[in-house]
Amino acid sequence: MVIIRDILSDFSDEEDIELCDDDDDIESNEATSVTYVNPSSFFVNIDAAAGQDLSYRNNHLSSDCDNELYVGTIVRYGASNHDSPNTYILDRVFWAFKPSIEGFAFCKPILQVDGTFLTGKYNGTLLIASSQDGNRRIFPVAFAIVEGETKEACEWFFFNIRSFVTHEANICIISDRGTGLLGALRVELPQWRNAHSVYCIRHVASNFNKEFRDTDLKEKVIAMGYELMRPRFEGMLDALRQKNPRAGAWLDNIPKDKWTQSYDEGRRYGHMTTNLAECVNSVLKGSRALPITALVTTTYHRLNSWFIHHRTEAENMIRAGHVYCEELSNVITENNRKATCHVVRNFSRNSGVAEVEVTGRRRTRVYTIRLMESWCDCGEFQSLRLPCSHAVATCASLNLDCGQFIAHIYRLDNIVKVYGVEFQPIANVEYWPTYSGPTFIPNPDMRRNRKGRPKTKRIQNEMDDSQSQHHKKCGLCRTEGHTRKNCPHQNREIGQSSRHNN
Repeated sequence: MVIIRDILSDFSDEEDIELCDDDDDIESNEATSVTYVNPSSFFVNIDAAAGQDLSYRNNHLSSDCDNELYVGTIVRYGASNHDSPNTYILDRVFWAFKPSIEGFAFCKPILQVDGTFLTGKYNGTLLIASSQDGNRRIFPVAFAIVEGETKEACEWFFFNIRSFVTHEANICIISDRGTGLLGALRVELPQWRNAHSVYCIRHVASNFNKEFRDTDLKEKVIAMGYELMRPRFEGMLDALRQKNPRAGAWLDNIPKDKWTQSYDEGRRYGHMTTNLAECVNSVLKGSRALPITALVTTTYHRLNSWFIHHRTEAENMIRAGHVYCEELSNVITENNRKATCHVVRNFSRNSGVAEVEVTGRRRTRVYTIRLMESWCDCGEFQSLRLPCSHAVATCASLNLDCGQFIAHIYRLDNIVKVYGVEFQPIANVEYWPTYSGPTFIPNPDMRRNRKGRPKTKRIQNEMDDSQSQHHKKCGLCRTEGHTRKNCPHQNREIGQSSRHNN
């Protein structure tokens, strides 16, 4: 396969690219090193006999071409030796575009990691790390093509993210409980700056259901994960222990801060699943059958279109006089409406400690607020980094602006910074430099079996909502319980064969 190296180059002149052998440690200093004189001379020539369907191209770069166009974009390769001289087997490739790297610093400090299988000529897995901006827009950060979701491949993926993409501290990594991902995080996570690893609640509930085969308990586990108040969570957990002690013991083996909102101290920003990464997987579904060159190009142009749309949207809202996005403004308005019905008892103006009494139809609840700590007993304040109605009522009683307690990532001026770095057009092929480096070939052992129709969809399980909530309907009358062939409402007189008329 071919890699578009000129759109991924971020290396300075005479910088080394390490080609790591899979049998060695990824960080080993004994990895083969190939030096390129020109930072843009990364176009790969692959022998057609090895399965490459693109012909060789002679590329030349004019002396007045802007080589600094893609500086800041990261590309890393993992390759193993081949019997032919100056030839390597391409095992892994990692890429992260500069606009995504720069924009992640202004996103929520979360990373959702998930993988999906390739559907082209070769087997493999596409790993994607995604985040979210303050307007709840998906923000892809980094990509990698590896041999599978193995511990070594995931460890290599996290090492590149940590080394070249995420320079911020206190990042929360949300993933499933796959063996490869968990093993890689045990090795890589201690080397991050105060990073945390948590689990997707859907995958936790799916694992729970596989063990106990009880859908009712599974739904209760999901509700427990989303619960914001610790006393309520503990009450739900005690009730589950009484109903099924073995299920309670199973949950006790998982640290509470790994799968519940009430104990994660707001690291998740309310994200309980890996839906962001899975959404990107769905968008790139058709691209997973393409060669690496086309796949990289697709991600490049797709992200460019997203950046333009989201940046323009935020700039237009700023011109219209908005401070926050429309959805967040509606949440703030609703919290202000609820706050008018709350009774506030202040205890300290300096520390912002107060009690808020909320009268409901059945009972009256009292919540403690600590404004300086961004804390409320309801859990919403510290989980979303957004003042709840109790915090809004406390601010109103103290004549304080509740906007100062809204996380800066929600502001439109910050969202503009997320998409501030623009993508640039890919240079014309005729301006590319002459490539004089080694030849990369695909791994022949990864070649897909040509027999049968290639699989493009994964096998669904009980975790997928489509099976449990959406039932098939008749194509004629749109009711459930039968199909088009045996529909009792179809007109038998129209379109019948001659045999029925005799």
